[in-house]
Amino acid sequence: MLLVLAIKTLVLGLCMLPISAAALGVGILFAGYNIAVSRNPDEAETIFNGTLMGFALVETFVFMSFFFGVIVYFI
Repeated sequence: MLLVLAIKTLVLGLCMLPISAAALGVGILFAGYNIAVSRNPDEAETIFNGTLMGFALVETFVFMSFFFGVIVYFI
């Protein structure tokens, strides 16, 4: 039983890795947005819409990973 708990804890810890990768990805995404807007300020709204879609996609994978880890840990 202790081995199963240890494996579940390890899986939960490994599911937290995408959260750190997503933080890096969001930083790169918005840095690219700032560079793009500074080069072409007239298209700021269009670029921002694409940036928000990318942000939503990244965060979706973070939440999926987190919920997968929680489900594995508690079931």
